[in-house]
Amino acid sequence: MQPGSAQAAAGPSSVRRVGVEDFADPGFAHFGSKYYLFRTGAGYGARWTTSGGWSAVHKSMAAIPAWVDHSKPLLWAPEVFQSSDSRGALYVMYFTGESASRHVHCIGVATSRHPAGNYTPGSKPVVCSPWVSRGYEAIDPAAYRAKDGKRYLIYKSDYRNASGFQIRAVQMDTQTGTRVVGKSIAKIVSSTRIEGPSVIAHGGKVWLFASRGDYINCSYNTDVWSANTFWGGRFTRVKTLMTTRSTRLCGPGGATVINVGGTTRIAFHAYVDANHNGVKDSNKRQAYTGVVKWTSKGIPYLA
Repeated sequence: MQPGSAQAAAGPSSVRRVGVEDFADPGFAHFGSKYYLFRTGAGYGARWTTSGGWSAVHKSMAAIPAWVDHSKPLLWAPEVFQSSDSRGALYVMYFTGESASRHVHCIGVATSRHPAGNYTPGSKPVVCSPWVSRGYEAIDPAAYRAKDGKRYLIYKSDYRNASGFQIRAVQMDTQTGTRVVGKSIAKIVSSTRIEGPSVIAHGGKVWLFASRGDYINCSYNTDVWSANTFWGGRFTRVKTLMTTRSTRLCGPGGATVINVGGTTRIAFHAYVDANHNGVKDSNKRQAYTGVVKWTSKGIPYLA
């Protein structure tokens, strides 16, 4: 099954638009026989596949977290995965919100017994930037489980010094992925904006997909990095996977990449009504899904 609508973009043939509503930073997951998409927004919204296509958007979080500044209730970039506890299957959502006490964006965790919701958030953030006292943020969480079973939370920290932007990772508890059990370390340091990480394993390597450039215009794109191992490995940039020119969609980014059986799938957002000259005509971003394939040399490309 191709998890998208019948409307294709003018670029790569596998790309399909999902709905028409604003759907930034789509979290992408596959549970059982269904695909799920979770969007940025107060309380979030979720879509999932049915026999007739994609469902309507439903609210996925039970309430705005207590630790979030309720005058700024926007929650960013949800990431949802399945773990378990003593009661059985547990669905875990990582998300970004602005801390009312710290006045900076941090990452929270919420859980549910059902993949679409309602997710109940914890009483405090689970990860903030190592430099939170200087006002630096932790945003765009992603989850990764290594082949040894260890779980990691990957995120972007904006540290405006000579080292620039950082993609960081912290080890979480193996059972549920809801508690920090290790120190945060930098995986990629960049002098230009890098954010929205998503990590998968393929072909004996670990692959990190991340957005580059300024998210507010058509210069936003998606790059790919690889390493031999996640925690101890060194990531090197491989290629640019998606640009406005290659997809014919303005600013393709905010991607989540997942492996389903033998197929690698991607969900991302792009601006509506772009003129393809580097300028967007709307602040609305819609969600798209597609298929990532691999060359004979093991290099990914959007099919």
